[in-house]
Amino acid sequence: MLKIVRYLPCARFMVYKKWYLLCLCLAISPTLNARTFYISPGGNDANRGSLEKPLRTISSGARRARPGDTVFVLEGTYRERITPARGGEKGKPVTYLAEPGKRVIVKGSEIWKPGWRKEKKGIFSARPHPSLFTDHSPEYLDHYNPLKVLLASTPYGRNGLPEYQRKKTGDRSFQSVNKQVSYTCGQVFVEGKPFKQVPLEPELTPQTWWYQPEDQRLHIHFGQLNPEALCIEITTRRRLFAPVNRGLGHIIVDGFIFEHCGNQYPTDFWKVDKYAQKGAIGLEAGHHWVIRNNVIRYANTFAIDCGRVDRHTPTRSTSHHNRIEKNYIIDNGSAGILSYGSSNLIIQDNVILRNNSLHFSGPKRWEHAGIKCHNMVNGLIVRNYIADNPHSPGVWLDNQFPDSEVHQNIIHHNGTHGIFLEMSDYEFDRLFVTQNIIFSNGKNAVYIHDASGATFANNLLACDLHLESVGRAIQIKQVSQRTRSQNHSFYNNLILGSAPTVEVNYPAFRSGPQRFDYNLYGVPADQENFIISAYSDQPSPWTAKAFNELIRRDIGAREETASLATGNKLVALSPKEWGIFWQKHQIYNDQNSRFLPEINLLYDRKLFLLTLELSIDAPKIKADATQGQVETIFELMKEDSQSFPAGPLQLPLLGKQSFRVWNGLPPCSKNELPSRGGEYQK
Repeated sequence: MLKIVRYLPCARFMVYKKWYLLCLCLAISPTLNARTFYISPGGNDANRGSLEKPLRTISSGARRARPGDTVFVLEGTYRERITPARGGEKGKPVTYLAEPGKRVIVKGSEIWKPGWRKEKKGIFSARPHPSLFTDHSPEYLDHYNPLKVLLASTPYGRNGLPEYQRKKTGDRSFQSVNKQVSYTCGQVFVEGKPFKQVPLEPELTPQTWWYQPEDQRLHIHFGQLNPEALCIEITTRRRLFAPVNRGLGHIIVDGFIFEHCGNQYPTDFWKVDKYAQKGAIGLEAGHHWVIRNNVIRYANTFAIDCGRVDRHTPTRSTSHHNRIEKNYIIDNGSAGILSYGSSNLIIQDNVILRNNSLHFSGPKRWEHAGIKCHNMVNGLIVRNYIADNPHSPGVWLDNQFPDSEVHQNIIHHNGTHGIFLEMSDYEFDRLFVTQNIIFSNGKNAVYIHDASGATFANNLLACDLHLESVGRAIQIKQVSQRTRSQNHSFYNNLILGSAPTVEVNYPAFRSGPQRFDYNLYGVPADQENFIISAYSDQPSPWTAKAFNELIRRDIGAREETASLATGNKLVALSPKEWGIFWQKHQIYNDQNSRFLPEINLLYDRKLFLLTLELSIDAPKIKADATQGQVETIFELMKEDSQSFPAGPLQLPLLGKQSFRVWNGLPPCSKNELPSRGGEYQK
């Protein structure tokens, strides 16, 4: 059909296009009375918004839209912040729809063509005119110009401004830093590629920039390039799609490319008003939103917020029943998705890559991850591809997460942990982590501190493909007085890592019971694979010698062995000693687990193939074996009525087996837009 249309005369083509768009909009309109407002770069906001006379800005459509209406945005670039005036109703959402298969780009930047002043070789400066900064939203407590707003936490591991500013809030730990060091929320793009901000003029090198607050000039190092011949964009808006009024519901955002947002790092957002969680896309405590089929990239800090935002949002208005699905969330400054207080949140089928590009790390820099959710109730994080987020965990759940599930995600090559759990206080089985493929993250596959009540079942947990990681496959420890670290369960997992593979706290003195069984460990049965730790925020009641003696008594050892002679409060145990230790504490851990001397893993990023190689046959663990090559690894995870479900790769065969672990949206390279079946192709 498209080939035929391509050769039709212009008039007939327009008739066809009108018919096509009308049918499409009727299909998505929930009622006969619903209206469709068309938006085009060639339109005029004085028009009525028909296909023949479209509006010029998406914001104009947002002001007009009522429940059940659609704002249909035609191909083009729109430099604006979209602020929905109202939400929809049950069965009558307000829909913002980008023209299918086309590049509909919403930018938080403006093309900048100033009169340049040459400062040094390769370095030019200019002062942005105030008229460039048009988003004067009342939500900004500091300034609407991103260049004049401090970033709130210093990236690249540096100490300096704006931490110095925060001593006014009572945080005394930041009073001694260098007051000259400053980063802002602005960004500079040259020919579509981001240049790096530096905090001091002497640090300017090619493809970097520096903002001088005294005279408000941007200094850019172009190297050998002539700025007059380049397309230069600077961020002029701090958000791209976010209402001002909180609690709007039933809004759909579908098919856009959002980029160049000058937002701020949400440092201590629960107590400092101006550092609130405000993403490029912000739900502002909204409910029944759907964010799908979008690309969100180059936000200065993070892409999407979907929770309470700050301390002033009433608890009763906690975001609920929101869905974030099938988006590319890539190359953002700190994080992909952040949520503070949400219920019934679904995050599914997204590609979340290379976020925390500014490399936030260290104290007071806690809001960076592929996905980080505070106070999530009845949430679902499912079928996401989360990889290559530097200095960050893949998934970070914090401050309670009851009745939630993390399911069938691919989590690999993130800077710290695959999954990080923090701050919960529940009995067993209040969080389920199931059928995830977690490998080759910078530290642990699973890291838990000050948290209780999670169940891990049917996962691949590997701290490194080649068993060389400094981390553990599983590490559970106590680091503060907030809650205890106890009541976790690990059943039917394939657990791989360099010895030691598992570390847990001694089940007394701020810790408690842990359950392990029906697991397959990729280590020899006589290897010192397990660590018992006496680590705690409070002074331990034991010296290292006393702690070792305590463990010897627990396992019935009459003399110090190599496994016990660690010289500190970390005692390594063999699987046999591990079993005896837990029986002493009335828990029968890993009685039905199995240990293999070596399991090798390889991963093909292009084909998404995970290859498992065994030198000997694996023993069966009360589940039906699935043999040969399969389309997806999750086909191995079938219920078995006689025991726990079979875990991933739990019943492998001698030799090599390959499993396809991802069938979703294809990941894309850095600084490139994704391609989805012909979409976004140049």
